[in-house]
Amino acid sequence: MGSMNKFCVLAASVLVFAALGCSGPSEPETFNPNPLTGGEPGPETPIPDRIADLLQESKQQYDDMQYETAFRQAEKAVQLIQENNYPQEDLVLALTIEGYCLLQMKYIDDYFVSTFGKQDGAVSKFNSALRLKSDDFRARLGIGLAHFLRHGNSIRKAETLGEGIILLESIREDFRRALNPKKGDDRKELLREASRKFTSFKSSREKLLELKYIFRDPSTVAVYQDGTGADAAEWLGETDEATETLAVRDMGYILDDAMKGAELRADDPKLFHGAAVTIAENWRKARKYWRLQGLKDLQASRNKLLAARRQDAQIAEDTGRMVYFWVDRDLTFVFQSLGAFFMDSGLEASRLQAISEGVPQDRLEARAKEIYISEDFTSPDKAESKRNYEAALSYTKSFVRKHKEFEDLRRRKVDTVQKGDDNDNPFLVDLVSRYQQTMDEMIEDEKALRSQMILEAAALCIDPLFQINDLREANVWAEELKAMDPDDPLHHFVRATAYFMTKEWESAQEEYQAFLNDADISTYANRRKLSRTRIMTCEGNIKRSAGAGEDDSR
Repeated sequence: MGSMNKFCVLAASVLVFAALGCSGPSEPETFNPNPLTGGEPGPETPIPDRIADLLQESKQQYDDMQYETAFRQAEKAVQLIQENNYPQEDLVLALTIEGYCLLQMKYIDDYFVSTFGKQDGAVSKFNSALRLKSDDFRARLGIGLAHFLRHGNSIRKAETLGEGIILLESIREDFRRALNPKKGDDRKELLREASRKFTSFKSSREKLLELKYIFRDPSTVAVYQDGTGADAAEWLGETDEATETLAVRDMGYILDDAMKGAELRADDPKLFHGAAVTIAENWRKARKYWRLQGLKDLQASRNKLLAARRQDAQIAEDTGRMVYFWVDRDLTFVFQSLGAFFMDSGLEASRLQAISEGVPQDRLEARAKEIYISEDFTSPDKAESKRNYEAALSYTKSFVRKHKEFEDLRRRKVDTVQKGDDNDNPFLVDLVSRYQQTMDEMIEDEKALRSQMILEAAALCIDPLFQINDLREANVWAEELKAMDPDDPLHHFVRATAYFMTKEWESAQEEYQAFLNDADISTYANRRKLSRTRIMTCEGNIKRSAGAGEDDSR
């Protein structure tokens, strides 16, 4: 999610106000009123109208992606509502707007501002709204989205640790093979490779230790009202930091001696192996911790979003309105993430198998994927990954279908307004024209999103890692793209990729060539490059297939 900028606007405004109050010319003794006002001050806006205006302006600023401004408007509304004991419905709405603004600004959990101390994050805002109205749909949906975003932070930490573990295992395997006398001259090259990787590992480790939120969870530490507090003391690894540091030094000393050609002690290989295992187990425990935190948030997000979806479906049925189908898009992303979570566990096992085979670093990922998608490789993680990707595909289908219905509804509204147009009233004609233009722009903007979701669905059907492998359905999604915009050649690329993955070389070549013929260079530069590469692959496979039965003895 990236680093978070602290709110400084309120503090800055206070300072400006103080400066204005303490400097500048004195107020004149007489004041000439504006003649248009009749010399009397205008009436003060009633509190209910002020609250309504603040809420409306806050929602408008949110729609315009001015999230900090929207947050400040909602904050003022909350203050007015609380000071004047106005209805809870308005307070719930204001708190929920604050929560969504904070989500957009990546303030998921409570945060601190040096001037004001602890501030409520998005989760706290949504929970406050739910305490006032336990069935509020927006707040419940917001909690689900907050869990999803928070899971991403934890998974990124786990992935960083996972990359270090794989690098460490590769160093250990290179060193083990370098000590094998049968390797001959390759031993020096293996040692050099192990040394290069070890230097990279040490540098990465030092940076992670400096961050203080990879091997420690700062959210477990109590803080004071002003935001100060001790760093998290608990080390998430198997052993303490000092023990791991000693293990790193032992590996370095032994590797240096081996590189210099010095004779190793009899127990050095065992010591090197043990030190590598100690570090790897440390990182695995920390990785497991963050993966577990990520999984908890992901499952919580799934449960909250499913509950919100059921609630909205019931409301839609009772009121006769259309369902809020955007939650299907959110559930697509959640189930894709669950699928990726379990796939990552399965790929970790296949990577270790590839390392044990002595696969070089530049071939490691490719070989790990080959192992993972083979029918011989089975695991509970692989099965669970497939189940979640199938669920993601089902929600994608639901979203695309409902989004098309929504687009048709919008078009019918425009047609209804046009039919009732009074051509004798120029103001009404202008209003209808602007309404039609706005609706057309919204439809076109959202079409891009639907197109992206269709591509997501096609990828789920095509990429063998997702285990769905359905060429027929991939072509159905390609037809969906073509129906949306026949002039956009992207549907050719989708079909070509589906044929390519199933090794139907001639069909893949034809579709890739059709894509190249129509694809704009500035829009599809990367896909054009990939298409040309794959056309060459198709041509090579077609030639080999054609020559398979020829007599080479002549």
